[in-house]
Amino acid sequence: MRWVVRIVVFGVLLAVGALMVVGLSHFSPTEISRPANLPPPEQAPKLPPPAVGSQWRYTQPRLTPTSAPGDQACTKAPADVRLAGGEPSAVVLCLRRGGGYPTGASIAFADPKGRFNCSDCTLQVRFDGGAAEAVAGTTTSPDGTSFTFFTRDGAGFSAEVERASAITVVLPVRGASDQSATFDVAGLHWN
Repeated sequence: MRWVVRIVVFGVLLAVGALMVVGLSHFSPTEISRPANLPPPEQAPKLPPPAVGSQWRYTQPRLTPTSAPGDQACTKAPADVRLAGGEPSAVVLCLRRGGGYPTGASIAFADPKGRFNCSDCTLQVRFDGGAAEAVAGTTTSPDGTSFTFFTRDGAGFSAEVERASAITVVLPVRGASDQSATFDVAGLHWN
């Protein structure tokens, strides 16, 4: 008699499991449900591919939701640098102007674990293979991270970049030796 009860319990559990599988198979694992009263989420603007002969990508960030958009152009060094522990990281150069922003230039590790080995420092930069020039800036940011170098003279640095076709920057990387990053900056065209 005990074996009959076990067979019945097994049959009931098997039936319940089959019903659950059938019921759950009607839902997509990527389907997202949102309450009806919420506005649609903001989508990041799709970046156009870089223009032929240029590595620059352009965006129009806003300082505040109600401010006019500014212009930002970014390019990535084709070769990664090595961070502390030997991890690779891409390096990105961005120029910014307008939209309530001051004209600015920054160089950042794409991996936010990367850190510059200075807070107020001077980077050595070569424009088109010329003599090394000192570019002053800071890596101090409001959130206490130091993976981005902000130039002090954004307008002057941007003007030099616009005249150049390539620049090489020596980056003091915390926990690693100094690294060089070369950027193809030809083809910069502001809107």
